[in-house]
Amino acid sequence: MPEKRGEGAGDAGALLARGDAARDSRRWAEAAEAYGAYLRLRPEDRGILVQRGHCLKEDGDPGGALDLYRRAEAMEPGDPDIHLQIGHALKLLGRREAAAEAYGRALLLDPHQTAAWTEWRTALSHLPAPRAGGPVLDLSDLVSWFFHRRAPSGIQRVQAEVASALAGQATLCAMHPEEDGWRVLPTPLFRRLHDLSRSGADAEEPAWRDTLAVLAEWRRTGPALKPGPGTLILMPGTAWWLPRYATALRAARAAGARHVPLLHDCGPLVLPDLAGPAVRAEFGRWFSTLPVLADGVLAVSHATAAEYRRLMARHLPDWPAPPVLVVTPDGYDPALEEPEEAPATTQAPARRLGRLPILREAPRPVAAPRGAAHPDLPDEPFVLLVSSLEPRKGHLLALAAWRMLLDRRGPAGTPRLVFAGRRAEGDEPVFAALAADPALAERVTPLHDLDDAALGRLYRGCLFTLYPSRHEGWGLPVSESLLHRRVPVVSEIPSLMESGRNGAVFFTPGSADDLATVVEGLLADPARLAAAAARIPSHGGLRPWAEIAEEMLAGARRLSREPQDPAPPLPLAYAIRLGHAGSPGPHAGLARAAAVPEGGGWLPPEEWGAWTRPGRAALAVPAPFEGPARVVVSLRSPPGAEGVVRVTLGRKGAAAVMVERRAEREGEVALEIGPGDPALQVVLESIPGGELEDGTRVGTGVVSVALMRAGEPGDRVAYLENRLLVPALLL
Repeated sequence: MPEKRGEGAGDAGALLARGDAARDSRRWAEAAEAYGAYLRLRPEDRGILVQRGHCLKEDGDPGGALDLYRRAEAMEPGDPDIHLQIGHALKLLGRREAAAEAYGRALLLDPHQTAAWTEWRTALSHLPAPRAGGPVLDLSDLVSWFFHRRAPSGIQRVQAEVASALAGQATLCAMHPEEDGWRVLPTPLFRRLHDLSRSGADAEEPAWRDTLAVLAEWRRTGPALKPGPGTLILMPGTAWWLPRYATALRAARAAGARHVPLLHDCGPLVLPDLAGPAVRAEFGRWFSTLPVLADGVLAVSHATAAEYRRLMARHLPDWPAPPVLVVTPDGYDPALEEPEEAPATTQAPARRLGRLPILREAPRPVAAPRGAAHPDLPDEPFVLLVSSLEPRKGHLLALAAWRMLLDRRGPAGTPRLVFAGRRAEGDEPVFAALAADPALAERVTPLHDLDDAALGRLYRGCLFTLYPSRHEGWGLPVSESLLHRRVPVVSEIPSLMESGRNGAVFFTPGSADDLATVVEGLLADPARLAAAAARIPSHGGLRPWAEIAEEMLAGARRLSREPQDPAPPLPLAYAIRLGHAGSPGPHAGLARAAAVPEGGGWLPPEEWGAWTRPGRAALAVPAPFEGPARVVVSLRSPPGAEGVVRVTLGRKGAAAVMVERRAEREGEVALEIGPGDPALQVVLESIPGGELEDGTRVGTGVVSVALMRAGEPGDRVAYLENRLLVPALLL
């Protein structure tokens, strides 16, 4: 814009000086006038646009300030401070919902901004109602993790990175373990949690505790997610441990939603000896529900997809297995990229470690406290194993190999072995082995609860890495090692052969001798190690997380559009139990127990059966015939039951039949219906119901349902025999 005659650079400078002086003296109207005159000469000076907005706001004109802030935002939309100022102006104008959104945008750009966080958490109750439909990312697993630990583990890291990449195009949500519905997770709150989890490991840091307090309040009062037609629920974490998850999914699918989980591994079924009974049971029951509640499955590797298909064929041969697609989590964050460094060698001690919370000497392992502060690592070569200390990860195998190296090379020729990972259930043998071998313990350093920066320095400072795991879905530490141009030495198992394809060195799984031989070969030949590291492609051959997230969402959408095969019909003359009977699964009975209850009128199954909610609940009874049918439902009365239970049997093409009985009566209800469509439905109406000891209101209890051909005495005899001879049979 051309300057007017007589209004040159000197005039602009004088106007700016006059405005600054008036502002410093808090003469807001005079400052705003001077800045306005200046901006007529220099309209693109964004900083003075903002300054004039401040002056107008202080002079009682937040609307005028907002206009100027919006102009500044258009010039630089990525400035978090301008969104903070927009929020302030909107708050003064009484537009609380819009103010909350503006503070949220500031947090999205800078999750550490204290002022934006303070304002946003105050305005949280004014956030707009969640949108309906579209893709939904279920972060229940990640949210629950944050209440126990700050630094993420492998599965949590995948969830967080995928959610971070998709936060702008998907609704984030999570479920409380004691609830059976989701709440919409505000994206700014997730961003702050994600950023804090990567930037520190201290779970007692005030900023982390303050953010967790907001998260806890949100889990109690946040807006409910209401899935409906077109809603795609993508679970990038794990859900098998959530007791009410199947109940919530059943209701969501009845409302028209679709569901696709990400399968990280099948460890509890592949290595049952390393999983506790509770974990095996929870995972087995969840796996059994996949044919009923999943529209498809995303697997993190071809090895995991093959395990999934094999386990489905073995345990659920008569059920249609949901289709599976592979999306590998071989990701990295370009925003955190650092210049690549030359690989370390055995001749040049690892340096550049900075101030790490690391032990100078190996602790007396049995007494090593969780989360203890550690001095710096000695300035000497070391080999790194990044993993939680779960038994399947192979820490004992690594210790056995290091004992062999000490015997062959002595302490001076054996680099330090660093275990970087959280303590886990079953890790006592690792520390017992160290306690029993002081010479070995002097060369081994366990580290716990490290943040991303500390892990990055460890990767860059090590000679190479180990990953001797017995079983993995993918193996994220292998990817991270390659990203830092450090050669990973890993078990030659199918999944790790995938994650390590761009530069890993493999050894025979379970062989400490072969592991020691491979490690000794790298130590003895630095040129070989350097050459192997040099062959690792740029960024370890990894892809940006945004690319992986897009592929995951596209795969889930594709799976959700696949036609669904119906559940197999009920076998004749057997009592199909709705409870899990304590069975770990997976097996067809648990699939059937998940398939028979229909819609959202149910509480989670128990050992004996399942309670209905007060009001209406339905049972799906697919028959293998169209002729007259007899259905027997075994009922259980809740404590203090009142009123009546009405049981109605219907099918297309036949008149419905109904039986009504007192709510306190238990036992079987038998109904017969004429010929019609093979799909039958039993509707149970409890008026008003009862109340369990914990205060939960319920309708009635359903122990089992059985299907027979009406008018066929043989079916009724077979049913009675089956009830007597196989009373606990699950089909």
